[in-house]
This record gives sequence, C-alpha cells and structure tokens, in this order.
Amino acid sequence: MEKIIEIVLSGLSMGSIYSLLALGFVLIFKSTGVLNFAQGEFAMVGAFICYTFASLMKLPYLVAFPIAIVLGAVLGVVIYALFLRRMIGESIFSTIMLTVGLASILTSTAGLIWGHDVYLLASPFTNKVVSIRGIILSQGALYTILVSLILFIVFLRFFNHSLLGISMKGTAEDTDTAGLMGINVRMIHMIAWAIGGIVAALAGMFLAEQSFVRLEMSHVGIKAMAAAILGGMDSIAGAVLGGVIVGIVESFASSYLSGLEFANFHTGDIKEVAAFAVMILVLMIRPQGIFGKEKVERV
Repeated sequence: MEKIIEIVLSGLSMGSIYSLLALGFVLIFKSTGVLNFAQGEFAMVGAFICYTFASLMKLPYLVAFPIAIVLGAVLGVVIYALFLRRMIGESIFSTIMLTVGLASILTSTAGLIWGHDVYLLASPFTNKVVSIRGIILSQGALYTILVSLILFIVFLRFFNHSLLGISMKGTAEDTDTAGLMGINVRMIHMIAWAIGGIVAALAGMFLAEQSFVRLEMSHVGIKAMAAAILGGMDSIAGAVLGGVIVGIVESFASSYLSGLEFANFHTGDIKEVAAFAVMILVLMIRPQGIFGKEKVERV
C-alpha cells in the first residue's frame, strides 16, 4: 500500500508541473486564440534564469525564485509585444508556426548563453526527503504539490471573482464584444501572456527541483499540451485535472509497465507515451476534452 501511495504522490508532483504548463496553454489560448508551442521553452528559460541567480551568482534561492518569476512574465510580455500582437486576426496556422519558430529560437539562444551541459539547481530542498509513516517523498516534490495547489486556488478565485479575471474571461468568450464594452483587449492579451510566462517559469523551476536544468527539459511542454487537450482547451479546471491525470498515469506506467518482456519483445519506457495514449483514448470518446465545451454551429 505504501508503494502505491508513493507512486500516486510522485505522479501528483509531476502532474502539478504539467498542470501549471497546461494552465499557461489554456490561458493564452482562451484569451488570444493562440496555441503557444513555445510554452515548454518558456519553462526551460525560467529554470535557467533561476539557476543563473541561485547557483552562478550565489544569491539565496528565495531571492532567485521570485526574480525568475518576474523575468518569466517579462519574457511573455516581450514575446507578445514583438511578435504575437502583430498576428491578431491572422490564421491559426500562421500563429502556430510562429510559436514553433519561437520555440526553436529560444532553445538555440539558451544553448548559446548557457551551453548544452546538464546543471544542478541549488535549492533548500536538494537531496532532502520526508518520511511519513514509511512513505518516502522528496521535499522538492512535496513543495511542488503544495505550492501548485495554492496557485490553482488563487487562479480560480482570480478568474471568478476579480474584475480583471472576469474581463479576461469576457475577452476569451467574444473579443469584439469585449472591446465594445470598454475592455482593453490588447492589455488583456498582454496580461495573459505574462501569466503564461509566470506559470511556465514556475513549472520549469519545479521540474529542475526534481531533475536537472538542461535544454531538453523544454520537451515537457508537449506532455503539458496533451494534458491541456485532455482536460479541454477552454477550461482552467480541465487543465489542472488533465495534468494530474497525465502525471499519475505516467507514474504507474513507469512503475508497473516499463521494462516488461513478452517473449522477445521489450516494452521499454512506457511512461513516455502514456500521456498521449490517455489523450487519444479520451478524445475518441469526448473530442472536446473532459471539461471542454462542445461547439454547436447553427446553419
């Protein structure tokens, strides 16, 4: 039983990271109609920024952490102002290809600045574990779960009860009507990209807590996109649930399915495809995702 609880908690920890990134996907998509394929690269840059201040410049982790969050927001705003603002009204295909290009540029730029080595992010939780009635969990994983849970509650209250959050929801529903009602649509779009940069930086730093800082960590964005699609691209709660489902499924797949042998067939690392297998199964039954709204067109 203890092993199953450890597997679930490990899945929740990784699922929290997927949920944060999926939240960025959903926020940007709902507010601007752009599917940001560079979200994983935002996370990677956020982790490298925290590594720079915490490990290279020897600043306290609690100082480097908020600096990375702020610079993550700045990155989102700059990307929107320089590139995406000019793409409003353009085809979805054009904006998708733009974000794909931005992802490649961010990865190449990070490689030029920080190199292609693997780095350790120094933090108060490195190599520390918590034991609760025989259940072993790293402090970094527990910290990731708790902070992510608090953030999700804050975001839900923000979007449901604050004037700015309601304005963002209104802009997502109908941009033209929101503009006619006096909402500054471009400002809302910029804020959405800033929040997307913030949650991506948080996800990147949490991921670095559990592994290392490296260029390849940006690949987590693809699994987070699968989580967002699984939960529904127009649902914040769906993004959170989709990330948790993907994380737990991956954790069980890694523990029980990876490395199995059938005759001369070796399964390998099943967890790398678990997220996409679950996404495909759910979309076959419910194409709009778990919490997604089915669009009805009247002719």
